[in-house]
Amino acid sequence: MLLPTPIGPLWLEVSPLGLRRLEAALFPRGKEATGPLAQEVAGAIEAYFRGERPDFLGIPLDYSGLHPWRAAVYEATRRIPYGTTRSYGALGRELGLPARAVGMALRASPFFLLVPAHRVIHADGRLGGFAGREGLKLWLLRFEGAL
Repeated sequence: MLLPTPIGPLWLEVSPLGLRRLEAALFPRGKEATGPLAQEVAGAIEAYFRGERPDFLGIPLDYSGLHPWRAAVYEATRRIPYGTTRSYGALGRELGLPARAVGMALRASPFFLLVPAHRVIHADGRLGGFAGREGLKLWLLRFEGAL
C-alpha cells in the first residue's frame, strides 16, 4: 500500500505477524498491503500528520528475521513520547548496548515513524544521522514541537 503524506509517499507491507515494513518510497515495492492491519496503519499515519499524536504502540510489528537486540531497540524507541527526544547513549544504557549499536539499529529500521527514530539524538543536542535524511528528521522533530 502506498500512503500519501506531507513528506512524500510511504510504502506499507504487512505479514500475518504484523507490520513488516513502513518506509519512504516513491514506487510500490511488492504486493499491495490490504486488510484490517493495513487500514489501521493508514489511519494512524493520517492521524499523526493531522497532529493527533498517536503512539502507534497498538500496531504489532513483525520482527521475524531481526536480531533480538534490534527488536529491543525498536521497542524502547517506540515508547519515546511524541514531542520528546532521548539520546543514543541514554537509550543504550537502558538496554545495555553501546550508543553506536542503537544508532546502527535505528538506521536500519524498517518501521519508519512507527519506531520514531527521529526522536533519538546525540546527548549534546545534535540531531545525528537519519539514513542520510537529516532534513526529514529535523522536519519531523519540528512538526512534533520537539525543537
